[in-house]
Amino acid sequence: MRQKLLISAFLKIGVLLGNIGPSGFDPFLNDCFVETGTFSGDGVIKALNAGFSRIFSIESDPNNYRDCCNRLEGIFKVKLFHGDSSKDLWAIIQNIETPITFWLDAHIFPPIKGKNCPLLEELDQIQQHPIKTHTILIDDMHCCGTEAFDFLSQEDIKKKIWEINPDYEISYCPGGNQGEYPENVMVARISKPQ
Repeated sequence: MRQKLLISAFLKIGVLLGNIGPSGFDPFLNDCFVETGTFSGDGVIKALNAGFSRIFSIESDPNNYRDCCNRLEGIFKVKLFHGDSSKDLWAIIQNIETPITFWLDAHIFPPIKGKNCPLLEELDQIQQHPIKTHTILIDDMHCCGTEAFDFLSQEDIKKKIWEINPDYEISYCPGGNQGEYPENVMVARISKPQ
């Protein structure tokens, strides 16, 4: 019963509907796209449509992973991984030698008692990478301060991003299929020449 109530409440605020807005990933194009939280594979499809050369996505749920493998079978640009992005992201990115567009969207839904959001651990792994000018997109800003994000605030997330590179500029773009969730995606990118 509690799970049904949670799903109903979160549907009203758009947790399950959060994604990149109508502009897609086009404004954030780099050679590589790395997603955490593949879910149904829609992010991968939008990354393909944007024109990324290489796409990597990691999913912890075995059923979602299997379904996405079936959905995206035969698309040579896409590599899917079954794993925990809080510790396995580094294995995916460590040998990439070009700036990456990250789409960080892994969190447990509905939230559970305990760890729900691997965001800080993902950012720690990104910080290990020698390139410090990646584009970092973080979905579901409406979850900040809630159990779904382990009560992380936007300020907590910004501080962690600025540990990677203090020159990151933070902005926001809409989320949802039609952009119905204004400022729901945090964007961290470098605009100054390095």
